[in-house]
Amino acid sequence: MNSWDRRKSFHLLKKNSKLLRELKNLDSRQCRETHKIAVFYIGEGQEDKCSILSNSAGSQAYEDFVSGLGWEVDLATHCGFMGGLQRNGSTGLTAPYYATSTVEVIFHVSTRMPSDSDDSLTKKLRHLGNDEVHIVWSEHTRDYRRGIIPTDFGDVLIIIYPMKNHMYFIQIMKKPQVPFFGPLFNGAIVTGALLPSLVRATCINASRAVKSRLTLYQSLIEERAGFLSGGFRFLFSASQYSTDCP
Repeated sequence: MNSWDRRKSFHLLKKNSKLLRELKNLDSRQCRETHKIAVFYIGEGQEDKCSILSNSAGSQAYEDFVSGLGWEVDLATHCGFMGGLQRNGSTGLTAPYYATSTVEVIFHVSTRMPSDSDDSLTKKLRHLGNDEVHIVWSEHTRDYRRGIIPTDFGDVLIIIYPMKNHMYFIQIMKKPQVPFFGPLFNGAIVTGALLPSLVRATCINASRAVKSRLTLYQSLIEERAGFLSGGFRFLFSASQYSTDCP
């Protein structure tokens, strides 16, 4: 395509304010699929949102699990997906973050976020409650009740109950319209070594399942292709290269 005999079929873009604006808009768009996941810790006997949201730490097993979800990043200097978290410390200093060449995931961990005032609790609930997928680590003696954390979101709840011998029982609650996802399923029992990676993979697939139900939903690739074709058109005069090419 770049051979000398085909160079005449290319038309150079003219550098102007519109082109620079379109390039800036393109650079500001996400180039990877992004997900934000809420994580709650429930201690033994905790029955209401205030006590749950006021937790600033959890058991050692919980802390080990959270550490396995991703890399602990400094929010003040993190250059990847933030998921709405702030760099000024108002939503915590660090957060678990996971990424591949195609996916970015940030975890909104309740115990990492400030809870020293009514305003900080409100801000914490706003961030956590707006996430579509919730991980709930429960050390209560009975099953978790949906509605303890009041929110219109939380389409999928992945609840983890510690058992004996470093095993964990998984309960999955989802709204009826959310399609099937995996690899974990309701009733699964998982070892502590495999728990973080399996929960993370299930959260990503659950988030995809929820998003697939949105009106006019497009995958990241489809959305980016539409943006490119709408903002830029590299025209070839030769008939064999007449299709628009981003």
